[in-house]
Amino acid sequence: MGRKIKDTTSENPNLVPGQSHLSPAAMGVTVKTKIERGDAYSAPEIYDVAITLMEIVRGKEVLGRVKTQGVLDEPPKTGFEYVLARIKFGYSRRGRGLGNVTYRLTEGQFAAVSSDGKTEYKIPSVFHQPQPQLIDSVFSAGESREGWILLQVPKDEKKPRLIFKRENAEGIYGIWRSVWFQLY
Repeated sequence: MGRKIKDTTSENPNLVPGQSHLSPAAMGVTVKTKIERGDAYSAPEIYDVAITLMEIVRGKEVLGRVKTQGVLDEPPKTGFEYVLARIKFGYSRRGRGLGNVTYRLTEGQFAAVSSDGKTEYKIPSVFHQPQPQLIDSVFSAGESREGWILLQVPKDEKKPRLIFKRENAEGIYGIWRSVWFQLY
């Protein structure tokens, strides 16, 4: 008879990975969720996004990479360190037919957050995002690609989270929650 092992990714084992800061999806796990496209004056179209955190680079190695690419040339603020996250992002129309609404991934949709989910850390000011770039990429339905984003977290934050904040058409179908990942 084996010993029961506690699920360390969640205080509540009934939570689905990625659903909250208590149950962030691990690196390599794809989280699929839906987003609304449109506006409050017409019926929004529902699209799916699939997000996978592929790789995390943290600490001194990041500064060398971002300097080499000309992303920025300054060290992080005192008490903070940079984090590079390589993310695979896919966008597709839900249901039948070919959707024609494109999707632009904007700055601020991905952010680093404290392990308790209460503090969002400011995104570093950059000349451009690391290459291949994910932020400001435009996706057509059926398209998927990988890219890097630069974040910063306090050096003493051992288990930061990464969130993806969904856009929606002014909340017609309700408030969609953010999607959470382990950024460690």
